[in-house]
Amino acid sequence: MAHSLKVVPLCILLMLFIARAFALEEIKPDLTVMIPMRDGKELPADLYLPSPDARGLPCILLRSPAGREVYWKEFLKLASTGYVIAVQETRSSYDLEGKTLPFVSDGWGKFQDGFDTVEWLAKSPYTNGKIGTWGSSALGITQLLMAPSNPPHLKCQYISVAAASIYHHAIFPSGQLLKNQVEGWLGHYAHDSGIPGFVCHRPFYNEFWKQLNSLEHPQQIQVPGMIVGGWYDTFLLGTLESFTSRQNAGGDGARGKQKLVIGPWTHFWPRQQKLGDFDVPEAGRSPPIDFSPQRWFDFYLKGNPNGIADIPAVTYYVMGPFDGSPSRGNVWRSSPVWPIPANETAFYLTTDSGLKPELSSHDGQATYQYDPQNEIPTAGGHNLFLESGPKDQRAIESRKDVLVFTTNKLKEDFEVTGPITVVIYFKTDQIDTDLVLRLTDVYPDGRSLLITEGGYRHGAVCYQPGSQPVQIDKVHEIKIDLWPTSIVFAKGHAIRLSISSSNYPRLEKNLNIGILNTYTGTFNIANNIILMGKNYPSRLILPQIAP
Repeated sequence: MAHSLKVVPLCILLMLFIARAFALEEIKPDLTVMIPMRDGKELPADLYLPSPDARGLPCILLRSPAGREVYWKEFLKLASTGYVIAVQETRSSYDLEGKTLPFVSDGWGKFQDGFDTVEWLAKSPYTNGKIGTWGSSALGITQLLMAPSNPPHLKCQYISVAAASIYHHAIFPSGQLLKNQVEGWLGHYAHDSGIPGFVCHRPFYNEFWKQLNSLEHPQQIQVPGMIVGGWYDTFLLGTLESFTSRQNAGGDGARGKQKLVIGPWTHFWPRQQKLGDFDVPEAGRSPPIDFSPQRWFDFYLKGNPNGIADIPAVTYYVMGPFDGSPSRGNVWRSSPVWPIPANETAFYLTTDSGLKPELSSHDGQATYQYDPQNEIPTAGGHNLFLESGPKDQRAIESRKDVLVFTTNKLKEDFEVTGPITVVIYFKTDQIDTDLVLRLTDVYPDGRSLLITEGGYRHGAVCYQPGSQPVQIDKVHEIKIDLWPTSIVFAKGHAIRLSISSSNYPRLEKNLNIGILNTYTGTFNIANNIILMGKNYPSRLILPQIAP
């Protein structure tokens, strides 16, 4: 049972942005070494030492597809406390030799650059054989991919805001292409101009994508991990699934030894304190316990008995009204498990645009058109290069191509923590179209702030080659997972679910003609129907937490 506590990138472009924005003074390494990989390729690594002649120390390794430019001086402060800090440039588009896609040699396959680097450092005179890894975003992804290769001298990892599966968490969640994120990343950093198209033309999860999914091999992971994320981070799903996979199915050295911290943060935290239309709440700026990298590494690399292994497995922030109005939210809580034990509470869609706890005895429906040439704009949510967080959705909800369902005003606080599901009875006149769902908190003054979102690409032809397209005008029962969250909907507020078919440019627009015809230059207008009532119990299912 959860209880309260007292308060005590794939994103390579982000890496460079931070590098240029926050490198206030030049910091030079003590030396640069060339570390050989198993195919003869050598990767450079800058070493930072407490003193030029320091040797035989525990080592903290950062493996960066964005080069070795020091973009966060906090990484280097630990060198003065008795560590070797190694910052390595991985194979990426930065290579003069030109590897076009990052990460493909960082895992457990034919090439295992992370494994080779850890073992070389362990045998070098600079370290004592104890290696930990550290980093966020792209540097977190390299850690997650390294872990299943199981380097013998890897002792622990500290991973922030990272995707465990490039396909599921960074490119094609729910089968929908994260257009802005993918094009902004690959378009800027892939030498080959055809690489964005190469990725976008691979919407099917296959052997290529499996080599970039650390969730495929959790039993091979043997190290404890501190895993940190934010409720509005673009890699939130990767953070949560990394934790549960390693915690529950990891090898003996990993299982039961992971820690999860989730705060009210975007991908840019702590360098950016904006949270949609607001700032990060004061209470959410500092976790309740010291989760610092130094405490983590001091325990696992130096054997300092500081107790960090005994802290709760899960520490998470329960959001509340972002305007500071009273509720039982805006607090930190802990739990031994994720997801948090909760009561699944259903709210049924009604023909009068309501969300009601009782199922209607009559059937009904609501219809809307989706025109790919009149897309619905992205406004907040879980993004990388676009603005993230809780932004007002009223302009979106006023459109004719958006269906809106709202509860009555709440008579008491309603706390939601965990995965959120929507079951929709859906019919369309197209073989392929999208569903886009947004969950919002409706304030007494009418503001409708985005809390979480999710989507679904309708049509089996979009998921597996050779499968049959869906039947037009047939009612389909569809289960859609919204991204998890933790929020108290305050007394006097209401809960709202909106349904539409686009979220652009976060998601690529569906042309309603099937993935195999996407690049023909044609499109259709979809006529979509949501059915509800006794025989079609379309519903929102919330993980309610008791007071």
